[in-house]
Amino acid sequence: MADIKTVGLSKYFGDTIGVADINLTVGDGELFVITGPTGSGKSTMIRLVAGLEEPTEGDIWIGGRPVSELSAKERRVALLFPNYALPPSVTVFENIAMPLRLQQISAEETSQRVQAAARQVNIHLLLERATAALSVLELYRTALARAFASEPEILLMDGPLANLEPEDRSSALEQLVQCQDELGITVLYTTEDQAEAMKIGDRVAVLCEGRLQQVGTSRELYERPANCFVASFIGRPQMNMIEATVVTRAERVCLDLGLVDLTLPEEIATVLADIAGRPVVMGVRPEDIFDKRAAPPKPTISEDGLEVEVEEVTAVDDRHLLSLNTGQERLKALFSASSAPLAATRIEVVIDLAKIHLFDAETGERLAAPDFSEAGE
Repeated sequence: MADIKTVGLSKYFGDTIGVADINLTVGDGELFVITGPTGSGKSTMIRLVAGLEEPTEGDIWIGGRPVSELSAKERRVALLFPNYALPPSVTVFENIAMPLRLQQISAEETSQRVQAAARQVNIHLLLERATAALSVLELYRTALARAFASEPEILLMDGPLANLEPEDRSSALEQLVQCQDELGITVLYTTEDQAEAMKIGDRVAVLCEGRLQQVGTSRELYERPANCFVASFIGRPQMNMIEATVVTRAERVCLDLGLVDLTLPEEIATVLADIAGRPVVMGVRPEDIFDKRAAPPKPTISEDGLEVEVEEVTAVDDRHLLSLNTGQERLKALFSASSAPLAATRIEVVIDLAKIHLFDAETGERLAAPDFSEAGE
């Protein structure tokens, strides 16, 4: 198996940025996911690593060797795209065997590899079936078996589940994680679905407009987003982003939200003490907003509440998603079913200040965020 490393990797299509100055390392045997919205550069990254596009600038290494000058065939990578590229007129066996025949692998070894790969993804009973008769999920599994059978150093997967139904996507993801763990293969996987990325990735990279925003584990991205974009992109429902100003009141550092001042916990106040008067953006996740009457007994719950009108209440699994109107901002909050108020009522909400995230209003970069390194957080 092999690792992947890019240094200063850029690709321009005329004046359009594909990706710009990407410095990234994917570990040997890692399931690494690249996520971001449409046009963020995910597919460009896959095509560059695969050798289907030439970089404008920068270098790519696979397994410690430079590959920028190597053809796609010489890089020992397997590719999986959403269309799967499976000829419909031949059997599942022949589709899986096709790249092995091109490599002039012996008939005996080809048969062994096809059988093993098919069993790995649970389609061994379909080998004699015509590909045209397969479901979309079975087509995906056939393409995955074909990739595994070629024994690549790297498996590159560019939005491979885009055409699957939601229930099939879930089972396909579970199977991919299991197979990757059993085989120990390095996988570079792209998806627009941040929830999918967070579910399967050992680590996740977030791209926006061709630029790398942050790399980390799912927990790191969720709990310590590097900027406003990552904070808004990662997590559903989205993080609330509220304009505020850092102020000092009676030697206390506060956030002036316009309607109320929030006195900040000492660990965050220390970071912001020197920027009184500066505009910031406060990020708070919906699950960290509470009805003041039902707030947990924690010292970090804000003393001052914010009066809001409940505009809408929607059931989400075992909780309720509230749309709240402060008169200046519209917020989302997640309440337990037992504490959710009715729509068209007014309540007072409070915030867990240990969980807020603060960003520079001009650059969008993180100024302060809660420290979740302590055990129990």
